[in-house]
Amino acid sequence: MNIFSSLQVYAGKWSVKSVRDFNADEINAVSQAVVVSSNFGNSVQFTMKSGGMTYIPLDQNSELGTGEIVDLAKAKLVCLEKSGESDIYRVQA
Repeated sequence: MNIFSSLQVYAGKWSVKSVRDFNADEINAVSQAVVVSSNFGNSVQFTMKSGGMTYIPLDQNSELGTGEIVDLAKAKLVCLEKSGESDIYRVQA
């Protein structure tokens, strides 16, 4: 018997699953995208044309600061994966 077959395996680090551009529908749905401060670093606040706001955390390697406008035509949507966890998204700008 292999001892490791009976032990719990803990997930490693988050890894990039995919990187893509924002599509035309996504860009057209947003009236403004701006970097805001949040509890765990910066996020992108999306003001939706249909009303309301939604948020996606800003990638840690992004150089934009609080209050800066995000050009969605140039930004990327990064999907991260980790074993045992749901995928998460980050904005790379």
